[in-house]
Amino acid sequence: MVDYAPDPQASTSGTLGNMRTGTASADTVAAGCLLLVQNSGAGSHNFDLGVNFSYDGLNPGSAATGPGKRRFVIAAGTYTWIRVRSDAGDANGRCSVTIDGTASEVRYWTIGE
Repeated sequence: MVDYAPDPQASTSGTLGNMRTGTASADTVAAGCLLLVQNSGAGSHNFDLGVNFSYDGLNPGSAATGPGKRRFVIAAGTYTWIRVRSDAGDANGRCSVTIDGTASEVRYWTIGE
């Protein structure tokens, strides 16, 4: 598991961003960050964020992803912006990332709040 801190967001151009290559299980990103996700593959990928907060004692989720996950489907050859909710992190302010299939086809950048 790799714990990725967000790259700093700058008000001027020229700030470097670090590209992350997806792994099949549990890298982490900071709650409250912005992600730019690219799927360079020929098919779609599921990009799941672990959501660690609860509302009235219940974890959010759906029948497709189960409790405690937020699924984003990234179409082939596209980029997608994902805002990680600031209240979705665990006790350390982190959210897990899980990517299905050939996870190395998915690249992402973490951008500060």
